[in-house]
Amino acid sequence: MPLQENDFDAVSLKPVTLRPNNSDAKPAIDSQPPTPNARNLYNESAGIYPLQREYPTLRATQRIFRVLAYATVALVIPGLLIRFLWIVWSTQDGILNEVGQFSLYAVASLFGMVALVGTLLTASEGIELAIDVQDNTLRIANQSGRRKP
Repeated sequence: MPLQENDFDAVSLKPVTLRPNNSDAKPAIDSQPPTPNARNLYNESAGIYPLQREYPTLRATQRIFRVLAYATVALVIPGLLIRFLWIVWSTQDGILNEVGQFSLYAVASLFGMVALVGTLLTASEGIELAIDVQDNTLRIANQSGRRKP
């Protein structure tokens, strides 16, 4: 069904009417001293920007995430290999059944390991990215000076 002319409400704009100004008093806004734009100011209490900021807790968290990721790989892969060799060495009858059951366990372990390691390394790189963004922002702030001309 197509739209008709009367489907919409009419919109009317009132003309701006100027009020007569009979008083000699200026508005309060004009009596205030002009203030420069906020983008041209800086926080006077902040002092001078440092050349570089250090974040030891973030760096430590980043290292912990990486160590946990590497430790996960170092435990899961050899653990699966040792378990597989143990199954092959200790099983005499029904080795195919035992290897089949192990493969279900191994696939689930590998998927879990990949997910955990991926998450830990992604978090570690996210921390590195945040530190780099802050460092670049600080470098730009130092190059442009504390005040804009």
